[in-house]
Amino acid sequence: MMQPMTAHHVDRAIERLARIQHGVFARRQALAVGASSHLIDRRLAAGRWLRLAAAVYALPGNPPTWHRQLKAAQLSVPHAVVSGRSAAALHRLPGFRRGRPEITVPPDGRHRSALAPVRRSRVVESTVVDHITVTTVAQTIVDLAPSVDATELGRVIDAEVTAGRFEVAALSERFVAVAHRRLPGSDVVRTLLESRSEGWVPPESELERILHEVLAEAGVPGVVRQFQPPWRTEAPERVDVAIPSGRVLIEADGRRWHTRVADFDRDHARDNRAVLEGWRPLRYGWFDLTRRRVEVVAELAVLAAEVRTSGVAEMRVA
Repeated sequence: MMQPMTAHHVDRAIERLARIQHGVFARRQALAVGASSHLIDRRLAAGRWLRLAAAVYALPGNPPTWHRQLKAAQLSVPHAVVSGRSAAALHRLPGFRRGRPEITVPPDGRHRSALAPVRRSRVVESTVVDHITVTTVAQTIVDLAPSVDATELGRVIDAEVTAGRFEVAALSERFVAVAHRRLPGSDVVRTLLESRSEGWVPPESELERILHEVLAEAGVPGVVRQFQPPWRTEAPERVDVAIPSGRVLIEADGRRWHTRVADFDRDHARDNRAVLEGWRPLRYGWFDLTRRRVEVVAELAVLAAEVRTSGVAEMRVA
């Protein structure tokens, strides 16, 4: 025969629950572990539980952290998930800081919370991060598309893919699932996916990302990422960027000074081999692509014109 749930048992159950929920819990959770409405009122009146919002409580011994804010907001409305910029920050996506919680609920869910702005949606994909129910990275990117600059969102995708925490396929699947609803930002997501189609290789560093921005700004045509030179070597090697139509190889060199010195002979030999094979090797470092960006763009614009001219000449000869 089961023993009746005592106030002591309820307190222990709530302590265990709060320990994994950043110090907070919902009224419905307290009722589920055996608390009565009378016991809840007594705990609140005595200050043993703190009321954060209607039907959301906290144990006073837990600090009011940002994670506690998120969890409390998520618990403030049944079936809610943390979303938007707060989801991006919880996923630790680059460029997003901790701020006021945002939540999303089903269409028939309560649309008000004292702890967070509430958005309604029929198409929400969620996961759990730090014991908080939150939209997936792919869903978060879709949700942010209407309000975040496409370039910035592209950088987030590239950084997450490069770090091995995210796959473009996941975003593609989420986009397919919601595309028929023509949600705001759909065109942005479509463009981001099209520019990262099959064969796309994410930049391996922030410097390489800047190099691609500079190349685009200069209007350099026919850029190929992570290019494998056509000549045979003892070990396979790749170059950051190539313009095959102009027989140009470009490297973004972000290595520290002592590393560059150690690799100098190897780089010199590879550059010499490229020249002998009829290719022009170019190298740009952090200073070049940031402090000398205007000059580098001008240099590459000359290269772009040269490549386009040579392409027209080849067409005429043909």
